[in-house]
Amino acid sequence: MDQITANLIRLLIATFILGLVTLIVEPRSFHPQASKWLIVSGIVGFGVGDIALFMALSKIGSRLTILINFCTATLVGALSDWVWLGDSIKTETIIFIFCILAGLSIALYPNRPGSNNTTSYKIGVIAAIVAGIGQGVGASISRHASTIADCDNVTIGGMSQAFQRVFAGFIFLLLIFLIKKITNRREVKFPTTKKPISWLFFAALFGPVLGVSCFQASLQTMTSGESMAIVATSPIILIPLALAFEKDKPTMLSILGGIFAVSGVIGMALSS
Repeated sequence: MDQITANLIRLLIATFILGLVTLIVEPRSFHPQASKWLIVSGIVGFGVGDIALFMALSKIGSRLTILINFCTATLVGALSDWVWLGDSIKTETIIFIFCILAGLSIALYPNRPGSNNTTSYKIGVIAAIVAGIGQGVGASISRHASTIADCDNVTIGGMSQAFQRVFAGFIFLLLIFLIKKITNRREVKFPTTKKPISWLFFAALFGPVLGVSCFQASLQTMTSGESMAIVATSPIILIPLALAFEKDKPTMLSILGGIFAVSGVIGMALSS
């Protein structure tokens, strides 16, 4: 399954679940101006960003993709908040952010680095960076939307923000999918088996539905750089998952890097 089709199905499932829950729990969490910015955030993060993310996954693999993606998103999110929203980050927070990124770099460094001179490798690295930029900028845009809503005493919870962003990303991907299907009918096809759909359901549940909802809620009390730094510890879960699914045994260096990254998160939480 190509990256556009896979991501489209994932966002379709997530849009349905998030929309249903939002209408039940937060039916009044829509604001004309704030929702416009959330739509832009969704196009940047879930539209452009996720296309690049899925492309990188197919080129350089999950561990390197997630490492580059989250590290880039953390730095871009902090820079975007500073330039656009005027938020400052404390010196100790910056130190802990780099501790987290350093730990991730150690923990997720490939055991068998391949050649980095191939075209596929270079495209994958560039795509992972683009995905990180999309996530970081999208997070700042979401914070801007929340600020607009707060000025009018309208509360947009994490679930509602996630729904509006995911819905925008879904519509953007749907347009891309239709264009690609028209231009090349043989390349873009829906899967004929149910197995990929079941995996995409769990990808939607743990990603856009639960993960993004909690992430959007965190942006209401933290800067984009701080939130993305904590979210950046999620690639550590790839270590046991790689062992379970790919029989990739973690090295002592991976374990030490994971401990170092989590220690950075604890330090950031205590400094706040």
